[in-house]
Amino acid sequence: SGGMKVKVVLAACMWQNPHILILDEPTNYLDREGLGALVLAIKDYKGGVLIISHNKEFCDNVATEKWIMKGGYLRIEGESIEKEEDKETGNKAPDEVYDGAGNKIDVKAQQSISAKDAKKAIKDIEKKLKDGKKKKTLTDEEMWEMEDKLNELKEIISKEAGK
Repeated sequence: SGGMKVKVVLAACMWQNPHILILDEPTNYLDREGLGALVLAIKDYKGGVLIISHNKEFCDNVATEKWIMKGGYLRIEGESIEKEEDKETGNKAPDEVYDGAGNKIDVKAQQSISAKDAKKAIKDIEKKLKDGKKKKTLTDEEMWEMEDKLNELKEIISKEAGK
C-alpha cells in the first residue's frame, strides 16, 4: 500500500542518522495511526526538519516556524502561536535545542518591539523604500524584504491596538 511505502522510505532515510530531514508531503497515504507516529517521531528527532506540506493541522503540531506561500506572497509565522480555543501553547520553540549529533545549540528568545518603536521603524522603512524605488538603487529582493518587514511591523501595531 502507499502508506507502507511511505513508512519504508522514512525508515530507510533514518538509517544513517542524518542531521536534517527534508520531507515533501510526508502525510500522503498515511492512516491516522501512521500520522500520529510520524508526529511523535518528528517531535523526538534531534536534528533539523524541513517539511513541505498542505496539511495545516499536521504542520501546526510539529513546526516551530512556518513559511506559508499564499497568493504569490511568503508569510512567516513565528515560534509562539497560541491556540485560542484551549489557551495552550501551539508551536512554541523548545528551551534547549540539539543538532543531529547531540550538540546543544543556544536559543535566543525573540525580542518584542513597542508600538511606538514599530511606528518609527515603519516610517524609516517606507522612506527607504520610496527613495530606493525612485533612485532605482534597490533590488527586487531588497524591496520584498522591506515590504515583509513593513507587514510584520503593521501586524505588531494592530495586535497592540487590539489589547
